Amino acid sequence: MISKILVAVDGTLSGDRALDFGLALAEKYSASVLILNVLDAPVYSTTADPIIVVADTALLIKDLRKVHENLIAKAAEHAATVKPGLSVTTELKEGNPPDQIVLTATEGNFDIIVMGHGDEGKARKLFLGSTSERVAHIAQCAVLIVK
Repeated sequence: MISKILVAVDGTLSGDRALDFGLALAEKYSASVLILNVLDAPVYSTTADPIIVVADTALLIKDLRKVHENLIAKAAEHAATVKPGLSVTTELKEGNPPDQIVLTATEGNFDIIVMGHGDEGKARKLFLGSTSERVAHIAQCAVLIVK
């Protein structure tokens, strides 16, 4: 039985399709949904003045956080519009996306993770694998990858 669904969204088309699939699945099983987005903050290594780098990085992260907050608010608004009767919550986390998705699913005792097939660049996929592949390998619950 499916009673708790974690839907990971990232602002991509496949992430949007995953949200719609997760909402339809939740409606079918009368499950609750957590819409999760993970901010993967950039890390810089430079020989520049550390004070300037820290200030610039803090501003960048603040701007990125705002973008991610808007993304998750838009996803929640979409969920409320298309499936108004569902119990939907949202959460924004920072860190490595696959690790944070799996940690959230494990700590929250989710039955399934629904996410889009990664839209990462070819070089990143070649060396690191896609986020969805990494989640599928380390998650202890079911993972449904939507293309």
